[in-house]
Amino acid sequence: MHDEEKNSQSRRSILLVPLLIFSLGIALGALRVQMSAEKVAYLCKSACTFTATIVSSPESKDEYQTFVIRPEDRDESTHDILVRVPLYPRYDVGSTISITGIVREPTKILPHNGGQAFDYASYLATKSIGSVVYYPRIEILDGDAHDVPSLLIRWKDDLVSRINMYVGQPASSLASGMLFGASSLTKELQQTFRVAGLSHIIVLSGFNIAIVISSILFVFAFLPLVLRVILASFSVILFVIMVGAEPSVVRATLMVFVSLVALLLGRTYVSRQALMLSLFAIVMYSPESLLHDVSLHLSFLATAGIVYMTDIFDELFTKVHSQLIRSTLATTLAAYIATTPYIMHTFGMFSLYSLISNVLVVPLVPLAMLLSFTVVVLSYIGETLAYIVGYLNTLLIDIMIFVAKGIAWLPYSSLTISISYLGMISMYIVIIIIVAFLTRKKIDETVVTKEGVVISGIMKY
Repeated sequence: MHDEEKNSQSRRSILLVPLLIFSLGIALGALRVQMSAEKVAYLCKSACTFTATIVSSPESKDEYQTFVIRPEDRDESTHDILVRVPLYPRYDVGSTISITGIVREPTKILPHNGGQAFDYASYLATKSIGSVVYYPRIEILDGDAHDVPSLLIRWKDDLVSRINMYVGQPASSLASGMLFGASSLTKELQQTFRVAGLSHIIVLSGFNIAIVISSILFVFAFLPLVLRVILASFSVILFVIMVGAEPSVVRATLMVFVSLVALLLGRTYVSRQALMLSLFAIVMYSPESLLHDVSLHLSFLATAGIVYMTDIFDELFTKVHSQLIRSTLATTLAAYIATTPYIMHTFGMFSLYSLISNVLVVPLVPLAMLLSFTVVVLSYIGETLAYIVGYLNTLLIDIMIFVAKGIAWLPYSSLTISISYLGMISMYIVIIIIVAFLTRKKIDETVVTKEGVVISGIMKY
């Protein structure tokens, strides 16, 4: 009786603790907004000339490139500006430029394929961007970088160029996207991955953090654990700055810090609470992200599905003897169910063969990322080895792209199914009730006492 009562209290705490953490984050975030000065957009209704600094790495699209600039005459309450220019010439982060053009407010993107209208202005506001300027006249005044973030981002751009040198296209675009979040895939290929349900492999994830941490822990294995954890944490922070602090990698990084603290103290690591703590920190810092950041929504929903439902599906696939296939099936199905209602409401689409494509492609992703990382390292050592590994990496990623194209080619690969906001909420209520009913009494707690446990845990999320 005592054990049943204890388990009942534990189950209640599993639901209440994350809810309390989440509610506290919203409350503190709202308080922070009230105490902060409201930011305004930098606008020029007629063509104007001003000096600005490029603060983000240029991102290549099919026919143009985009980057973010920060006007030098702005104050702290003024948003940054998104710039769209032709693919060439290329611009470097940290450069000071003179720019002439019309700076306007972003427009709302109209709904398509049954999806909802996209509030582009609110989404950009989550990234502190308040206005846009299309195809202005630009003059470079100073091409050097003068701050640490710009130098780190320039280093990332150099690493991406090394991947492009030794890995063939379009494999190199996917490799740089998986490793550094610097994807330059064509719209056609992005749509192919979206239809196949594989768009998540293009963005940064916990595996990127795992590569950084495992490298530091291995290279400095001779140091005491405390120093290695400090070095690993510092390296992760630098990596996040270098890749641009996207929501998915920030969420994974915050969960990593919780696990590293648990490793250092020899305490119990509860992934559910770590997930809510990461969301708490993000919402407290940027409350508007909770409403308008689609990337954060998808990252959190997918991770919540993995955290809460993987064990349930793992038990269903006990007859599958391969641990790798069983784990892939369980995590993919968990993330798939957790994100499907949101995708149907936001994008108006349903990927019919997503589970099949993920089972075929996801197991190859860690190997592709490790080969890409190896290519970067070998590019500093010897060109011959870099070309050999780059060729193998090209073959592997080409196989992944071939599978994605094959899945997208199948009939009914992507169905247009749109649901209302109320319908989405109703689906999530049903999912939560079923998960609460099926969840085992055993609490998902991992006693983090070994570095391998930390690395494997990070890779999942």
